[in-house]
Amino acid sequence: MRELQTLTITEKGQAQFPASWRKTAGLMHGGPCDVRLVNDGRQSLLITPRPRRRRGAVGLLKHLQNQPAAFPKVERHTMPAK
Repeated sequence: MRELQTLTITEKGQAQFPASWRKTAGLMHGGPCDVRLVNDGRQSLLITPRPRRRRGAVGLLKHLQNQPAAFPKVERHTMPAK
C-alpha cells in the first residue's frame, strides 16, 4: 500500500458506488477519495473518503438549533419617533 491515487465520485454516482455507502461516507453530492492498491494478490482497492471541509456557515443554523442550551431572550426597545 505505497502509492496513493485520487478518485472523484461525482454527484450522480457515475463511479457506480452503492448509494448507502455514499450516504454514510458523506459523498451523496460527490467528493474526493483516496485509493490505494492492496497487495493481496487479488488486485483489491482500499477506498477512503477524504473529509469534506466546511464552507462558510453551511449547516450552522441546524447545528445551533441542536444545542441543549437555548439563546437568552433579547430585550427589545422601541425607537424614538422623529
